[in-house]
Amino acid sequence: MRLRVIAVLMVLGLIAVSCGNSKSSKAKTTTTVKGQTVAVDQPGVTDTEIRVGGIASINNPLNFNYGAAFDGVEAYFEMINSAGGIYGRKLKVVAKRDDQLANGKSEAEGLLAQDNPFAALPIAELLFTASDVLAKANIPTFGWNVNKEWTGPPNFFEQEGALCFDCPGVGLPWLAKELGKKKLGVLAYGVEQSSDCAKGIKASFDKYPVATIAWDDRSLPFSSAVDFSADVKRMKDAGVDMVTTCMDQNGVLGLTREMKKQGLNAAQYLPNAYDHDFMNSYGDLFEGSYVRTRFAPFETQPQPAGLKLFDKWMKKTGKKEVEISYVGWIDADMFVTGLKAAGPNFTRQKVIDELNKLTNYNADGILPGLDWTKQHGDPHLDQYKTPEDCSAMTKIVNKKFEPVFTTPGKPFICFPDSSRAPTVPDKPTTKA
Repeated sequence: MRLRVIAVLMVLGLIAVSCGNSKSSKAKTTTTVKGQTVAVDQPGVTDTEIRVGGIASINNPLNFNYGAAFDGVEAYFEMINSAGGIYGRKLKVVAKRDDQLANGKSEAEGLLAQDNPFAALPIAELLFTASDVLAKANIPTFGWNVNKEWTGPPNFFEQEGALCFDCPGVGLPWLAKELGKKKLGVLAYGVEQSSDCAKGIKASFDKYPVATIAWDDRSLPFSSAVDFSADVKRMKDAGVDMVTTCMDQNGVLGLTREMKKQGLNAAQYLPNAYDHDFMNSYGDLFEGSYVRTRFAPFETQPQPAGLKLFDKWMKKTGKKEVEISYVGWIDADMFVTGLKAAGPNFTRQKVIDELNKLTNYNADGILPGLDWTKQHGDPHLDQYKTPEDCSAMTKIVNKKFEPVFTTPGKPFICFPDSSRAPTVPDKPTTKA
């Protein structure tokens, strides 16, 4: 069950305004060879430093803090550097480039030609226009996967793996079954990215008909003030008891206000709402709604080892814990995992090759486990499908995210891949 909706919604907002097996997820930790720094002839590497640089949509029409990805990377690097660095070298972010929404290609060209980093991280672009440049350069690239351009290049690494917007998944039908909901309302914008997301939802309920889609509107215009009154009336008249969308936060907020106004009491599935500031402001409107994340949420108890370290070092460095800084932390962990696996005579290619051997990378329990021997490829194809799909689920209770459907120490609920699940399971499995 791919988190296809999370990926598409972040892009939509932009367009609208213009625990696994540690043996296989962790590599060796040797940092020196007989106390000596081994000479390495690679871009961005000196006798004292390993330099990286990233690109983010720092200034964007949504006014979201995507530059926070750099905070997560720098906090992780501070942790590593405090223990002596890697192979006698300190890790350093030397470039924080702003694509200002759509200048990713030129910023990537500048990153390579002017900043000359060993690796590109973090990459947190709303539109991944840097993708062709970074793929062609074969530079190890780590970032926030919200675009289909992340699929394919073997030098690209992120927190989820390849996306499939229109593939069926068993997770949302399972939630409807679990909540006893029978009639679903689906709303999307009238553009390809949004309609593909809605197609995936329809495909899910076509394959697993535990509920019917009673109202499906994929023609909504992009606007800061969409009129949802007609859609809500249609859903209310149709007896809709569960609603999900392929829209950004502003759209979902407008929809929810109209639902409250008309008295449509339906459960909501919010694929793009793990935002503590947003819920602190508007959580009373979303009471009882459900949110899914690919990572272990901050509220997980007991905290997995990776989350404990994230929490400790974000506080120690005075940086704010948000979803995008969490992504930056994961990026840095993947990068360091690759460096350690590559050995003292590391190269860009060795880092790429070693990461692509990992079958259960989990960032010390933050992720449910990525199989990098498969997760670059098109998930439509059988050879790239994984046995199960895992994520975490939270429920909005008093403006806070409360983990649900899991057990202590196992933050993820897992389902068989949709190609291997003939019916909706009664219960998911849980996983550390």
